[in-house]
Amino acid sequence: MSPPTPGTYFDCASIRPAWQDGLLILMYHPIETPPLWHKWRGLYVEPAKLRAQLDELRDTGARFVSLTEWNRRRSREREIIVTFDDGFQNVFRDGLPILRELGVPAINYIVAGEIGGANSWDRDIGAQMRPLMSRDEILEWRRAGLEIGSHTLTHPRLTAIPPDQARREIFDSKKILEDLCGRPVPHFAYPYGDWNPAIRDLVAEAGYETAAIAQPGINSFESDRLTLHRFLATHGSPGGVALGRALRRLLPNKSSHFFTVFG
Repeated sequence: MSPPTPGTYFDCASIRPAWQDGLLILMYHPIETPPLWHKWRGLYVEPAKLRAQLDELRDTGARFVSLTEWNRRRSREREIIVTFDDGFQNVFRDGLPILRELGVPAINYIVAGEIGGANSWDRDIGAQMRPLMSRDEILEWRRAGLEIGSHTLTHPRLTAIPPDQARREIFDSKKILEDLCGRPVPHFAYPYGDWNPAIRDLVAEAGYETAAIAQPGINSFESDRLTLHRFLATHGSPGGVALGRALRRLLPNKSSHFFTVFG
């Protein structure tokens, strides 16, 4: 997980006029009720909010597509891709039924070395520990017609580790997921959105066809497929998020957990 950044998605109004055409990619994390007084509260989206956001987007007339479909034909039309980072079990439990009901394709970026475990990489930043999808749940996700991608082995900041370790994180996670699912895994997401040209080159060398970053923006027909932009989906309104940030700047020595109730 990573903290909310400017360019979050709450509803269609939060990204206009940026989205006149092109590909909008949404980035979700846990699908559950946001914990009150939690530092990373803005990363949580409750199931009802997920449904409302997808319903509103469908009402715009834009089309939901899978990442593989978009990559194959690179349409210039307004289209939407739904992505989930980290492979949280609550995405499978509470998000998958909504996706099935609405007929919305999606991709879940799995931390391949933590399958069936928990988001241990978040422990040092004070995030709540949540179970991750098991092998059987990943296979059920695939049987539902949805995609998985790689989010490395252990969710490190790839630019902060030695090149040989970064190579293992990128290459070995792909093999683990391909062995599990019995099919190619051509999609990757950089943990924390952290990348540089050398890391991008490793992703290309590993054979990934697309890779997603965490920087907001609309993707065009000409976009680099290994640095696709995404908007962080959040439960909180842009105004509330901005108010929380302003309060934290004004009162830096006070509890930041209190002010996250706004965002």
